[in-house]
Amino acid sequence: MTHDKDPEHGERAALAEMIEKIEKIEKVEQAQQAELDALFTEPAPPDQAELTALRAANRELVRINERLADAIEKRTAEMLDTRDAQAQFVSDVNRQVRGPLDAIIGYSELLTEDLTSLELHDLAHDVEKIRSAGEAMLEMLGALIERRRLDGR
Repeated sequence: MTHDKDPEHGERAALAEMIEKIEKIEKVEQAQQAELDALFTEPAPPDQAELTALRAANRELVRINERLADAIEKRTAEMLDTRDAQAQFVSDVNRQVRGPLDAIIGYSELLTEDLTSLELHDLAHDVEKIRSAGEAMLEMLGALIERRRLDGR
């Protein structure tokens, strides 16, 4: 019998070929599994030097945040103090200027009436100018105070 016609030899060759293909498939599967394992493994924990550097950076960030918080608190207090001082100034100006202006206006009205009754029309006209100027100043003061009130909101 020759090798070419031996049925057992053909079966062995086919079996060897199949085994070779299976081994190749197993090698490919192992390589793919190794790639998957590499993708899903946890990264190595940081070494001591990395941990020390991270802790130092964290401490620096905490210090920076504290300084920023202090600066914001200080600036906010300054702004509130400034706002309060401006409000007090406007209130003082209102009280200290409005009172005398009201007195000037009231007194000029009385003088105008008296001078008109005495038929001193030229003087009455001059006093009327004083009253008119006082009322104009009173209106400007009111507008200024209103604007400060609106700006203060």
